[in-house]
Amino acid sequence: MKKVRILGSCVTRDAFEIATDFELVDYTARTSLASLATKSRKDSKLLDNIKSTFQKRMVERDMTKRFWLSLEESENDIFVIDLIDDRFNLKLFDDDSSHTISSEYKKAMNSQRQEGRIVKSSSGEFKSLWEAGLRRLKQHCYELKLDKIFVNCVYYQPTGDHSIDSSSNIAEKNQYLREAYLKLEDAFGRHAMIEYPEGIIKADANHKWGLAPFHFTAETYKFFLSELQKKTSQDL
Repeated sequence: MKKVRILGSCVTRDAFEIATDFELVDYTARTSLASLATKSRKDSKLLDNIKSTFQKRMVERDMTKRFWLSLEESENDIFVIDLIDDRFNLKLFDDDSSHTISSEYKKAMNSQRQEGRIVKSSSGEFKSLWEAGLRRLKQHCYELKLDKIFVNCVYYQPTGDHSIDSSSNIAEKNQYLREAYLKLEDAFGRHAMIEYPEGIIKADANHKWGLAPFHFTAETYKFFLSELQKKTSQDL
């Protein structure tokens, strides 16, 4: 069975719940390459406010930048990237550390003394940090001789719910993704990109995590798995 590590979101993770040829061995979410370009800063008091074990683990991994250590442990497993969690802003501190302001983090920090400043995910500063994170990732993968790297090139989809769609800035988010995918392709090559024909990516009104522009149908996940299987079979 092929072992898989994810730097991304539920967009990729959910696909492996229906996979038979892949084993998910590591998952880093609620973070971005922008966050991973900065120093670590663990806030134990804030983590104590998060009740969910999974949510606490993801926020802690973002704080500590544990992803870099997990990459060193990969032994050339399949590594899949998606960028849906790039939607979250950063809190940047004076010592050049940062936290991703995920929904879990935001809830937990309500009772905390506020430090740092907000870097919006749409800003030039965020994109500069993201590019620094990508350079570091590319260098790490080269040094570790990792070559089974793939990018899940998903895009936000309209849900049919006007209130959700209007607040999601779908067009803006997709423009960001188009630009970011080009940079990832330049870093890891054309073979790394898993792209979808028009009409394959669809929002799922009955998704278990609720209706959202990045909660997709089973058809979407099955197509992704099929493409990953083809690409990794070619690498054998």
